[in-house]
Amino acid sequence: MMKKTIAVLLTLCAVCCCLLPAAAANEFGVIRLKLNSDIAGLSEQDAERLMEIQSDNVVYRIEDSGPVLISNYAGTADSGKLKAGRTYYVYYMLRAADGYTLPEKLEKGDVEIDCGKGVTVISTQITTSTKRNANDAFVQERGVMIYAQVVVDGNVFQRVFGWLTDQFLKLRAWSLY
Repeated sequence: MMKKTIAVLLTLCAVCCCLLPAAAANEFGVIRLKLNSDIAGLSEQDAERLMEIQSDNVVYRIEDSGPVLISNYAGTADSGKLKAGRTYYVYYMLRAADGYTLPEKLEKGDVEIDCGKGVTVISTQITTSTKRNANDAFVQERGVMIYAQVVVDGNVFQRVFGWLTDQFLKLRAWSLY
């Protein structure tokens, strides 16, 4: 009887030891963000004002130019100051905070985005990038990328002028060749 009790206790200890690493990883939870449109005069370096992270499970993912990439209609990178009334296309990049892991695929309800007036989210997805770490080894980093269209807040004249400028850029980018 004593041998059976010891065997059962050892089996339970072994099962608990196997489950311990899985229990140590935090449940990911919901990503909560706010994307702002009152961003006239800001640039890619002002990521904290372009996108506010309202949950503790993600942080900004730093790429070559930063956690935010801004382009115009033609796809040309626009690293200057954002102009009121203009339309920009913005990639917001995040990664899991320490102690958290991203899910394999985002499901409905995994990301809650509070959009400012003029912000339209086009897509939200899990991405993978390869980076070189401090030991010169290549490592894969998974992240969340949010692609959105942002019309920068402005007064009536700025919005009209911005719309005309955007239309001119669209015509200029269009080519028969």
